[in-house]
Amino acid sequence: MPKPYVAINEVEMLNNDTTMQMFQQVGPKVCQVTARHPGFVGFQNHVQFGIIPMGTRWGGGSMDMTKMDTMNVYQYTMWKSIKDHEDMHRENFSSIFRLCSSCLSQVVYGPWEPLYEIVDASMPLNTEMADFTTMFGKKFAAGDPAGVPPISMPYGQRTIALSEHTVKKDKEKEFESTIVEVMKDFEKAPGFLGYMILKEVGVSAVGSFQLKSKGIHETLESGGEVPTQQEGSFKPEEARPTPPEYKVHMEWASPNDAMFGIGRVLFAHPAREIHDKVLDTLIRGPYIRLLNPMMEGTTWREYLNSP
Repeated sequence: MPKPYVAINEVEMLNNDTTMQMFQQVGPKVCQVTARHPGFVGFQNHVQFGIIPMGTRWGGGSMDMTKMDTMNVYQYTMWKSIKDHEDMHRENFSSIFRLCSSCLSQVVYGPWEPLYEIVDASMPLNTEMADFTTMFGKKFAAGDPAGVPPISMPYGQRTIALSEHTVKKDKEKEFESTIVEVMKDFEKAPGFLGYMILKEVGVSAVGSFQLKSKGIHETLESGGEVPTQQEGSFKPEEARPTPPEYKVHMEWASPNDAMFGIGRVLFAHPAREIHDKVLDTLIRGPYIRLLNPMMEGTTWREYLNSP
C-alpha cells in the first residue's frame, strides 16, 4: 500500500460570508492548478468548527465555536513525494500566488504549510449510501463479506478530529506504536471511520509564501502583483521540528461519535491504560480540533488503498 505525503496548509481567516465565498470560488481553482503536476494524488479541505474541551481542561472552548470572529482552515494536499509538492509550487508559483493573494484581505494568520509522512493509516474509500450494495456485493463475491468497510460519507457529511502532539526526543517509536493501539481500540466505538498517524518532516517555505527578503519586500510594496523573486527562504528539511510533532487525523460519523468515542480513553479502563502510555511520551497534547471536510478530491484514498 503506497503512503502519500501530506501537506497541510493552515490559515486563520475572518469568519464571515466573504471568506466562505472565497473558499468556494478560489479553492477549486487552486486545486485545478495543483493537478497540473503528476505527483498530486488528491486533496481534502476543512474548516474548523470547534474543539473537544476534554471536560473543562479547555473550558473556554466548545464543540461549536462557529460564532467566533475568526476560523481556521486546514487544506490537505496529498503527494507521491515531497519533491513533487515543492516542484509544483515552483512551477506554478505565479498562478497560485494570484489566486491566493486575492484572499489576503480575509487572512489573519498564515499560510503555513507543514509537510507530513504517514506513519500508519486505515482509511476507507469515501462512499455514499447508494454505493453500499455494490461494495457489499463485491466483498461477498470475493468471499469476504465481513471485510465491508464503514460508510464514510463525503463532502461535509462526517467529522474530522485532528489531535496535536509534541513528543519527547527518542520517544517517537513508543508514541507511534501505542497511538496505533489506541486507534485499534477506537475501531470498536460507534461511528469510527478511520485514521492517519502523521509525523511532521518539514515545512514548505514556498507553500507558506515565506520568501527570501527581496521577494518579501516585492510582495509588501506591490498591489498584489506576482513577485519576480520567488525563492523560499529555507528548505523543507531545515524546518523539521525538534522535538517531533505529530497530528493524529481521525474520522468519525458525527461530532457526538467523536466526543464519546475519544472519551473511551477517560472512562473505559482498558483504553485508558493504553492511552496513558501515549500520554507519558508527550511534551504537549493532545489538543483535539473538530473539522468539517467541506471540499475534497477523494482520489488520494484510492492511491492510499491501492496494492
